[in-house]
Amino acid sequence: MPLPLLPGSRSTAWVLAETAASALFSLGSLLLIGRVIGPEQAGIGAIVVAAFLLLDVLGAALFTDALVQRAGLTPRQARSALTGAALVGLAAGLVLAGGAPLLGAGAGHEVLPLLALALAPLLPVSAFCGAASGLAIRDQRYRLLALRVLVGQPLALAAGLWAAADGLGAWAMVINQAVATLSVLALFLAFGRVPLRPALHRSDLAALWPVAGPQIAAVTLMVGRYRIFVIALGLLLTEAVLAQAHVAFRMLDAVVWVAWGALARIAMPRLCALQHDREALARSYGQLAQLPPLLGLPLALGVALVAEDLVAVLLGPAWADAALAARIAALAMAVTFFHGDHFSLFVALGQARRNLAVAVAGLALPLLALAVLQPQTAAGAALAWAGQSLLVTPVLFWIVLRELRRPPGWLLRQALPGVAGAVAMVAVVLGVQAAMAELAPAARLAGSVSAGAAAFVGVAWLALGRRLPEALRGARGAAPPPLARPARAG
Repeated sequence: MPLPLLPGSRSTAWVLAETAASALFSLGSLLLIGRVIGPEQAGIGAIVVAAFLLLDVLGAALFTDALVQRAGLTPRQARSALTGAALVGLAAGLVLAGGAPLLGAGAGHEVLPLLALALAPLLPVSAFCGAASGLAIRDQRYRLLALRVLVGQPLALAAGLWAAADGLGAWAMVINQAVATLSVLALFLAFGRVPLRPALHRSDLAALWPVAGPQIAAVTLMVGRYRIFVIALGLLLTEAVLAQAHVAFRMLDAVVWVAWGALARIAMPRLCALQHDREALARSYGQLAQLPPLLGLPLALGVALVAEDLVAVLLGPAWADAALAARIAALAMAVTFFHGDHFSLFVALGQARRNLAVAVAGLALPLLALAVLQPQTAAGAALAWAGQSLLVTPVLFWIVLRELRRPPGWLLRQALPGVAGAVAMVAVVLGVQAAMAELAPAARLAGSVSAGAAAFVGVAWLALGRRLPEALRGARGAAPPPLARPARAG
């Protein structure tokens, strides 16, 4: 029986709920479990989870965007994509299991191979769920996608905290990841309407490959670049310092996911549906470009402003060095919220190779900075990571404008409500922090967050004309057609 008080299955409210809850639980899991097991065990867990997530991208993201973009998708193509993704995930699991001894030897921890072996069987499961997510995104089934987080993440956090409290150390992070992955599988099996009969036809995969090929390379680098960076940091830093840097970056991961995760979930199906109408696509892109400054800019600047108090309250004095690293990375990231969702735009235009080029630059620049700077502190690692934001963003801004045939002022105007709210928020938070300088970090943090949020929402609401952004109201935009059903489907 439908619940009248809840938004409809395709409402964008579920997208915001999913991305906000994902950021909250992802960061909360790291901070809460890390506080119980300590920096050294958290650093060990970070290495093996980073290796798992790096390999996970290969299967989980392989056909996701291609399934959304394909205008004439058939049931057999969907089944081939699900089967192919699961097989790639199986191969990734074998790689993780086979490389487990090398991972342990390289990091010098005997427990690392066992942790990696425990995570390896989850890779084909996650790959299947990634392809199933593509079908759900195509149909804009945002409620189902949100339930992956709203149901799975609380269960995963509870399991991880139980393991941490029981003295299992780095195993708590592995258990957290396992419960999260298996809960998503259970949801798709129960409610996903996913075709379970295997199929693997070369012609079906070939039809999806022009988008899937460049996209998986781009997504692997874009999502995996941080994991590669963390693994590289593990060769330079002690476990404790690595954990400090990891916490700082994960704070920023939360910011990125709320902004870009919500935007991509809404933008990808809309822009792909308008891929043959360039003028309508440009109008839709302009509406969508209003969201990143409204969602991401206050979070990035907020982390920069309250980093010290946030770390002190959530983790304690042992993690104090993470605050400066988070502030450096957050300030650099603030500039990335002004050019809209170039990733979905390039997919919709059939130019996925551009996403690959952006991803290569996003990986190469931090690794080059790491090699030159040779940081020994978490703040130094943040400086090495932050340069990419300052160098790549102007290039993307120019490419998007050229593709849409619009002047710079057109895109900048979309950011004005978010910028106005952010300016008001910064002024209010600085004032509150000065007035509450002698109080405990928890009280100062609560005052800063509440006052800053109220200032941002109030000013942004006025700048928007006292109504929701266009991208979150009105029609959802044209959805891709349902699965084509040819007369003879294998």
